[in-house]
Amino acid sequence: MHPTLSRQLRRLCGVESDSELSERLSSLQALDLSPQLREFTEGIQELLVRVNATYEQNDRDLDLRSRSLEQSSAELNAINQQIRTDIASRNRVLQYVRDAAIKLLDQSEEAFCVPFADDLEGFSSLLSSLIEQQEQRRLELFNQRFAMDQHAIVSITDTKGVIRYVNDKFCDISGYTREELIGHTHAIVNSKTHDAEFFKHLWQTISTGKVWHNEICNKSRSGKLYWVDSTIVPFLEDSGKPYQYISIRTDITERKRMAEKILASEQQYRNLVENVREVIFQMNHEGRMMFLNPAWEEITHFKLEETIGRSFMDFVHYDDLDQAAETFQKLCDCDITVYKGEFRFYTKNEQFCWFELTIQSEVDESTNNLRFTGTLNDVTERRRIAQLQSEFVSVVSHELRTPITSIRGALGILESGKAGTIADDPLKLIKIAHKNSQRLVALVNDILDMEKLTAGKMSLNKDLINLTTLVELAIESNTAYAQTYNTRFALTDKPVEAMVIADADRLMQVMNNLFSNAAKFSPADHAVDIAISVTDGDAKVSVRDYGPGIPLEFRSRIFSAFAQADSSDTRKQGGTGLGLKISKTLIEKMGGDIGFESELGAGSCFWFSLPLARQ
Repeated sequence: MHPTLSRQLRRLCGVESDSELSERLSSLQALDLSPQLREFTEGIQELLVRVNATYEQNDRDLDLRSRSLEQSSAELNAINQQIRTDIASRNRVLQYVRDAAIKLLDQSEEAFCVPFADDLEGFSSLLSSLIEQQEQRRLELFNQRFAMDQHAIVSITDTKGVIRYVNDKFCDISGYTREELIGHTHAIVNSKTHDAEFFKHLWQTISTGKVWHNEICNKSRSGKLYWVDSTIVPFLEDSGKPYQYISIRTDITERKRMAEKILASEQQYRNLVENVREVIFQMNHEGRMMFLNPAWEEITHFKLEETIGRSFMDFVHYDDLDQAAETFQKLCDCDITVYKGEFRFYTKNEQFCWFELTIQSEVDESTNNLRFTGTLNDVTERRRIAQLQSEFVSVVSHELRTPITSIRGALGILESGKAGTIADDPLKLIKIAHKNSQRLVALVNDILDMEKLTAGKMSLNKDLINLTTLVELAIESNTAYAQTYNTRFALTDKPVEAMVIADADRLMQVMNNLFSNAAKFSPADHAVDIAISVTDGDAKVSVRDYGPGIPLEFRSRIFSAFAQADSSDTRKQGGTGLGLKISKTLIEKMGGDIGFESELGAGSCFWFSLPLARQ
């Protein structure tokens, strides 16, 4: 029986136990009761069973509610504890966010409003802006690093020099892979070019937090040396001590090679300047010597140290001072920038020498003043030879020309028979002597003409002439000469007139030379073709022979004085070797041009051209 029901029966009915209750109910049922009372008695027994069952059910329900309340209380305590933990975590997160935001604010160049200490949303918004700013910076740094990687050789090491990062350019130039470099020091590319003191200074510099810059020679994996311009930057902690180093290098191998070439070239140039026989000098805007090579001392015997700083006018011969001063003034006034002329300079032994002065002006960029650079070529010996040549020409002109002319005339009379009949054998000798005397007269005349042209003493009497008429006259004058070589002149082409400004006598001298040369080298019974053409404002005369042609080795000097080809075919034709030189000089003095084309075995074509006269 349920304890509660048992207590109520004991208190209300005096029933102390279940057995006593059973006895009393059995006693009632044993009585002779009416059907109604018997039914009531049986109902009481059923009622007590049900009440007992209800109490038991109630106990079970109460126990269930108690356990449910205990569980709910435990869960509520757990939830409260979780809430307290979450709040503490939130506060920590908020503090972390706040600390991070403050650190980012310290690095930010923009001004931001700091939220209240417990404003998580405000700090979240601020942090988002700062992170966006940092991301922008990161992107900029990435682009900068990318750009630097494209240009520079980059590596990062720790404070012991162990490589932690290398870019692709480092791998490319060194020949090592990234895996072979990471974890090693830069000793892997040491070329042994620099001594221990060099690297000691490097480490002393960067270990104190200072930037180091210099040029280093490294060695690649293949053994090839390469030079880099290196800058090593220490990254410092808050205490000021380095925690890593970044090295940024630029490949300067080609620049070093060029510098070495330039240095060698400068040395070669210096050796050339110091050993050349020509004086090389430089003067400032006052005309004071600033530089002289050793040739000055060798020629003038003045020491370089006693010349540097002095005016060049101190060394110019007295008779040339006015001309030298006038020339220098023109250079200073920029009336001229280049000058070439000859002056006498004193030597230390109180003599003088002739210098061919070539000088030009330029602006000194360091002072913005004029300076003058030039050369002094010792032409004393050339002057002496020129004087001897002039004296020789004078002798030829006055002492040799007259008797030779007389000899030629006498031999001509003997050859003509006007002085009487001469036997055949002596006559042959007279003819040879007469021919050689004519060649000697021609040589003397050519020498005199050459001397006049060289000295600039030959004057030209220019006039308006018809070149066609003059060519026809030259052909007529040389026809007899051509017949002696069994050839003739054929005028193959000509204009009605070709008017030029020229000296008719000197132009005739040129054509006589070209025509006679063509006749001498033309095959027998083959005409020399002469043509006159007008084109591009010039009148051109061409003289073509069909002889052996001009040897290749002789063509470059055919217009030089005393130039003759060395073949027997050329030598046997005679000639002074001055005709073409004189012809070239005369044509050029008349404003024209002269030249030739030749083919071995097919002949040569000499030509000259003159500008057509303007109306």
